[in-house]
Formats: sequence, structure tokens, C-alpha cells
Amino acid sequence: MPKKLYLWTGLSPLLLSLILITVIITTLKYLPSRMPLFYSLPWGENQLATSSQFLIIPASISIVTLLNLLICWQLHKSQAFFRIALFAASIIVSLILVIAFIKIVLMFI
Repeated sequence: MPKKLYLWTGLSPLLLSLILITVIITTLKYLPSRMPLFYSLPWGENQLATSSQFLIIPASISIVTLLNLLICWQLHKSQAFFRIALFAASIIVSLILVIAFIKIVLMFI
């Protein structure tokens, strides 16, 4: 894989998380003070999160991406399959989390 493609696929989830942070900050005034985020908890008040807790989503994207990049940098060049798998995992995780955020926000707009 060319170096530009490695750079783009490695940094695109981080750029996506920055965009998500700006969207969260700009839409705070249009959203209710508490929204559902923690769907694994029992139904009711436990599932609700404040608007600032939605920063967990871009933080998760950034952490997963940075960990995958660190692991990727430690791999030997002959292990290209594992590098591609780590890049793909970062992109997939970021897309799933962004879609979840969009679905939650669209309930209230």
C-alpha cells in the first residue's frame, strides 16, 4: 500500500472525531439537556446522558484509532495484512459510532 493511502486511512477516523466534536459543540443549544446514550443499562433514567457526555463517542474513536496506529507502527512491513486489518477496524468502529450518534441526534431534531 502506498504511504499516502496509509496516512489517509490512518488519520481519517481522527478527522472524523474532530468533526464530530465540532458538531456536538455547535448543536448543544438545539438538543435537550439529557438524551439516551447508554442503551445497555436498564430502561429509564440510567440510559440518559448529558450533552457533554456525548464527547465519549469521539473520544472512543480517537482512542481506538491511536491504539491501532501504535500497533500498526510496531508491525513489520511483511505483515501488510494485519496493517490493513487494523486500518479497516479503525474505520469501521468510527463509522458505527458516528451512525449511532446521528441516529440519537435525529430523534430530537
